[in-house]
Amino acid sequence: MLSIDEHVITAQQINSKFERFSNAPHLDPEKGSVAVCIESTVDWLSLCFYAKEHGLTVMPIHASTPESLARKYAEKAGCYTLLYGTLENVICIPENEQQDTAPGLIQMSSGTTGEPKSIKRSWRSIDQEVAAYVAHFTAPNSMSPVIACPITHSYGLICGIFVGLARGKHPRVFTSINPKHLLKTLLTLDKPLLYSSPSMIETVCMLWPKNSKLHAVMTSGTLMSAPVFSRTKAKVNHFFQQYGCSEAGCVAISEYVDNTNTIGEVLGHLEVEAGESLAAPAEIVINVKQPLDGQCAKIHTNDLGYFDNRKGKKQLHFVARQDDTIIVSGLNVYPKDVEDVVLTHPDIHDAVLFKMPVKHAGYRAYLQYCANHQFTADDKASFKVWCHNHLAAYQVPFDFIQVDSITRLPNGKVNRKAIANAYLSRIDTLSMLQTKRVTQSATGKASSEKALSEKVPS
Repeated sequence: MLSIDEHVITAQQINSKFERFSNAPHLDPEKGSVAVCIESTVDWLSLCFYAKEHGLTVMPIHASTPESLARKYAEKAGCYTLLYGTLENVICIPENEQQDTAPGLIQMSSGTTGEPKSIKRSWRSIDQEVAAYVAHFTAPNSMSPVIACPITHSYGLICGIFVGLARGKHPRVFTSINPKHLLKTLLTLDKPLLYSSPSMIETVCMLWPKNSKLHAVMTSGTLMSAPVFSRTKAKVNHFFQQYGCSEAGCVAISEYVDNTNTIGEVLGHLEVEAGESLAAPAEIVINVKQPLDGQCAKIHTNDLGYFDNRKGKKQLHFVARQDDTIIVSGLNVYPKDVEDVVLTHPDIHDAVLFKMPVKHAGYRAYLQYCANHQFTADDKASFKVWCHNHLAAYQVPFDFIQVDSITRLPNGKVNRKAIANAYLSRIDTLSMLQTKRVTQSATGKASSEKALSEKVPS
């Protein structure tokens, strides 16, 4: 049993849809993969459970995705059918008709380091992850899972719903994320465990009654900034954090988070390689002990991390994406280190550090920030001085750009490369406009001088 927006959905209601699915020619496991971009969460979950039980490969796409983009994703993933809007609206993609040998779940990567790509995991490997998750992370056995994040993504679907059901719990799913509505439900539950994004968890904690604490939260997707983490942790009894990747699912869970970079102990079906200390981080490489159905045995994450021992347990820590690290004067600048410091400034409420290429000089660090008011030239100069006083010299951004808001993905992540490209495009546009104005001014001046010379008698 589970609930969707407080409406209880029984196993009988879900199973009643199975006969309908089994008679639908476009849901034939022999033909290949099916992309699903529909409004009804009940229909999606029913089809997902059916696919898992009957060996059908499905690719969930968020319901807000435009049809043209959903079709593009479906084509790229090799799906032969797209169900768009409703289960009845069947869009055929005949050029992709093919045999699917290992049924499972296809999902799109976040695309934070480049073009999003489709990644398939077999249902058997997902069962392997769920079993390892439940065995490793036993604290929630007495908690009520509340999922306030997209269930088209593995975090909400696998770690929230599949794991909750495997524990014999009643998962409660919220599709329309209204913080006050969510808060009302959380206050009625005994020992709720909220699975959500860092931004939603922060909002709920800000609204939480002052005389009590939220029982438990699980955060994933992107790390909280240090100031937000400190405020949020003070409002909850149990703060959990998990780390994973599209290829392997959940990799590690932290039950004792003392800083935002702690991502915890590795799940039992995996082995992980990383650095030996904060001073010497290395790429986090995941080794699957028993690969299933063509699953990759070794996964390179492109994330930098390291291990240490805390409370007698080996804990994994995240440092930065390798692509995001900025080398300045031969020293590594990790964006989150700078952002955490900048966000302690009383006037700054959001910030992102990104790198820009410099001809013959590698890269420079640029800071995009949101402030409580529009900075004057004096404010900006004062802010730069503040940064010099609070950061190492090599960490101080080369330039500071104030914006109204910072572009983020639905899961709260930032695509630093996209931000850098947008900034570069803006600079190029401004340069072209400036060149055009100068040219027009020079042309106008020449025309005026010519007209004047023609009026003056020789």
